[in-house]
Amino acid sequence: MIDVFRRSLESGQPYDVELRQRGADGVYRWFHVQGLPVRDADGRILRWCVLQTDIDQRKRSESALTRAFEEIAHSEAELRTIIDAIPQLIVALGADGRFLSANQAVLNYTGLTKEEVRTESFRDVFHPEDSERLRDVRALAISRKVPFEYERRVRRRDGQYRWFLIQYNPLLGQRGEVIRWYATGTDIDDRKRAEDVLRSNEQSLRLIIDGIPGFVSTANAAGEIELLSRQVLEYFGKTAEELKDWAVSDAHHPDDLPRVIEAYTRAIETGEPLDVETRNRRADGVYRWFHVRGRPQRDADGRIVRWYNLVTDIDDRKRAEQALRQSEHELRQIINSVPGMITVADSPGGQEYANKRFLDFTGRTLEEMSGLNGLKMIHPDEQEMVTNEWLRCSALGQPLELDHRLRRFDGAYRWVHVRVDPLLDDRGRIVRWYGLLTDIDDQRSAEEALRQSERHLKLVVETIPALVARTTTDGAPDYVNRRVVNFLGREAGQLGVGVVHPDDRDVFSQRWHHAVTTGEAWEQTFRVRRADGEYRWVYQRNEPLLDRDGRVVCWYSVGFDITDSKEMEEMLRSTRRKLSAAMQIATVAELSASIAHEINQPLASVVTNAHACQTWLSHDPPNLERAQATLDRIIRDGHSAAEVVRRIRALFKEAAPIKAPLDINQIVAEVLRVLSDELRDNNIIAETELEADLPMIEADQVQIQQTLINLVHNAIEAMSGVTDRAKSLVLSSRRLGEELLIQVRDRGVGIKDPALVFEPFFTTKESGMGMGLSICRSIIEAHGGRIWAAANQDAGTTFSFTLLLTSAALT
Repeated sequence: MIDVFRRSLESGQPYDVELRQRGADGVYRWFHVQGLPVRDADGRILRWCVLQTDIDQRKRSESALTRAFEEIAHSEAELRTIIDAIPQLIVALGADGRFLSANQAVLNYTGLTKEEVRTESFRDVFHPEDSERLRDVRALAISRKVPFEYERRVRRRDGQYRWFLIQYNPLLGQRGEVIRWYATGTDIDDRKRAEDVLRSNEQSLRLIIDGIPGFVSTANAAGEIELLSRQVLEYFGKTAEELKDWAVSDAHHPDDLPRVIEAYTRAIETGEPLDVETRNRRADGVYRWFHVRGRPQRDADGRIVRWYNLVTDIDDRKRAEQALRQSEHELRQIINSVPGMITVADSPGGQEYANKRFLDFTGRTLEEMSGLNGLKMIHPDEQEMVTNEWLRCSALGQPLELDHRLRRFDGAYRWVHVRVDPLLDDRGRIVRWYGLLTDIDDQRSAEEALRQSERHLKLVVETIPALVARTTTDGAPDYVNRRVVNFLGREAGQLGVGVVHPDDRDVFSQRWHHAVTTGEAWEQTFRVRRADGEYRWVYQRNEPLLDRDGRVVCWYSVGFDITDSKEMEEMLRSTRRKLSAAMQIATVAELSASIAHEINQPLASVVTNAHACQTWLSHDPPNLERAQATLDRIIRDGHSAAEVVRRIRALFKEAAPIKAPLDINQIVAEVLRVLSDELRDNNIIAETELEADLPMIEADQVQIQQTLINLVHNAIEAMSGVTDRAKSLVLSSRRLGEELLIQVRDRGVGIKDPALVFEPFFTTKESGMGMGLSICRSIIEAHGGRIWAAANQDAGTTFSFTLLLTSAALT
């Protein structure tokens, strides 16, 4: 028997043996002993489950059967009687496994007859699942001619299935052939149920262990790992065999491993519980903090037989503790950085804590400020007041709030605002006092300065030579300066629209209502009745004061007595009417000079060409061809002069220009031809920078041509006195968006103020009238364009003007 146990323990295979055991009464009985190993997830044996079944009665029956066969083998009838008397299921089968007969125990159990045993009905007593499962096994076993056994469920006559151990033994002939099979059935249902309960308990225990929110493990007395819960394997991502060598693996953080090994070794040697914190490496390489606790299990003699270990994840707690320490550090920094002095006192008022700002302010240590020593830092004039107020608030449990002077580290006293609040327990008793001291010395100085400034401002408002008032959001006066009271003879509460002249009241009320509704500033001139009953003209300006949300808080008004100004304006208007006639006479003279200026150019050309014609005709023979050309120019200049007169008249009558499609580059070329002699006589080099394929414009040809002639003529005159550089003139044209830009650039003496040259009668020439550029501006603006002048960077001036493109050109 001992050899069977030893082989099973060495091989890990189940054992099944029959033996006799002595009971408490000293009597030996036969037992069927079965040992079943219980393994972990890695196949290692955790424990052995043993089931012992009392088979003494069966053994006695088998002995009796054996003796009966030996004693009365000659009597088959007696043998049948004995077999039927045996309380065990016995069946005889043919060599092919077909059922032949059964003892009475089979008939009594199944409720079948002897005839039914020989039919297929006997197979129905076996559970269908077992028949399907064992069909091939039984057929194979019968073909091997050796004993075999298996377990299956057999239906009792009441319909209930019970587990039986079916054991087959062959009866062999002389030649070794199977003559018959004999099978016995032993009821093992109670044993099977016990095994199921055992497995269920084992599974429940495993589920409990696996469900524990921590890592569970067991170790033997030497500390060698025996069992690991599922969570351990999943966390580390290692097998149980790999984790047994945890001391040389990467399961623990390298910085923690020596400390853990030391604690584990000490616990094994001393038997004291294991308690250590360490970082364990997760399967993904992340380390988390764990709390490892180990407790020993001892036998009756106090010897350690096993260690039970529980490892709890405390990473979140450790992080929370770290965060708490960080928060405490930050809180201390905040308290020390708060722009105020913080103190903590016990319930009687003895100081326990002060932040760095308070200690730096007083220049004392916390020990020097302990107890009631802080009262000595208060100014002597306020010590009694502070003490009395403290005693009153302490007795009533009320907050203390007051201002007093506190001595600084340099001996100077500064005003501080003190606020001390009590901390109460659940029963309303004072546990501690928390105080905040704020340095308000600068604030008090600023408040005093503000009060002085306010007094000065009020004095200014009262003495300012104006009527100053403040009204509410709905227009009701709530403040007026003394000048208003003296002027109207009424205080602020007595004022209203009644002081306004009856003819002005409606307009005044409408303007006020509009201002109150919209919040817009407004101004108005109206008449008010002075204290002596005389109505005086007043100019008033009203501005709203707005809050951060743009809502009107109040209205401020400033008024001035402008009666004298109104009378002066009336006298001025009278004077202006008298001067108007004189100005008209002067204007006629100026316009005449303008007309003479504009006509002078074409007439000068007529005279010049007439002289040239005389010269061509005086030749011998006369140069008629050149004379004819000169006469054509005389006729052209004559028409031009007439057209200038007509256009100027139309301009004075504000008549619209006569527009037609024009090519600006062609006009530029024509202007240069007209002034070619003048340019040549003044040694001026004329150049053009004309953009090709410019679109047409709608314009009055004569007016645009006259504008260009004026600009070029002015450029010629501007370069007349230049001797230190070449005289050059550049006319350019280009498109600029929806406009054409035309420029005349000279290298003359330049102008000081380009903005004034277009004003009427402004001139830089000794004999000029100042009307040429003014007329040019009128012409360009009448065409919807604009004209301006700008000084060049090197020398001279550039005159530019724009003309709108036609809609056809834009498309």
